[in-house]
Amino acid sequence: MSVRLETALGPLFVKGLPDTSPGRVATQRREYETSWHLHGLGPRARWQIRTSGWHLVAFDYLNDARHADYRPESADLAPIANLLKEVARLPIPEGVDLRRAEQRLSAYGTREELQHVAGNTLLHTDLNPHNVLLTKDGTAHLVDWGWATLGAPWLDAAAWGIWLVASGHTPSAAHAWAARVPAYRTAAPAARHAYAAMTTALWEDIAEASDAPWVSRVRDAAGAWAAATRS
Repeated sequence: MSVRLETALGPLFVKGLPDTSPGRVATQRREYETSWHLHGLGPRARWQIRTSGWHLVAFDYLNDARHADYRPESADLAPIANLLKEVARLPIPEGVDLRRAEQRLSAYGTREELQHVAGNTLLHTDLNPHNVLLTKDGTAHLVDWGWATLGAPWLDAAAWGIWLVASGHTPSAAHAWAARVPAYRTAAPAARHAYAAMTTALWEDIAEASDAPWVSRVRDAAGAWAAATRS
């Protein structure tokens, strides 16, 4: 459930989940708690409440915002790259219980491979275009931080690269966009490939459980990205 709510604070985006879904509620709570530490890179959190069997969270509403366009000719790509430069500088948010990238990928890599993704930067990790909003002034914002994670500062740029391939870019073109983020540009090639290979294995598992066309598209994009990072 989600609604726009007119309040004395201005318009708010409010969404809620029933308490009968504790795992999803925990993810929504993580999104709310993380959103206090974004330094303007996402909508400001306002409140959370539990009432009548529901968990509700509210954020500032981004007026006239639209979902990002990741296609090769899109004018959105440059502001998104600028956004990810700033995301790569986000520190650990105090008081928020977050998993680490090496934990999330532990089923897909060796100890050495997992060390490549370890770090203390706050990451979004779900760079699908519906989680990036562009306002009329051309500013990009990241929303839906429910999968916030701690890890190496270049991981969000690498994740974005996979989504760019899924949106029609060649791996080399996607790499060029990801490389606009200094943290990604300076990451060790072995680290980039380890992440790409582990993420490909993750998407293969996701695709086995889903016949949604977009899932297959992202799985194939991850495989192409991994092959490109190997060379």
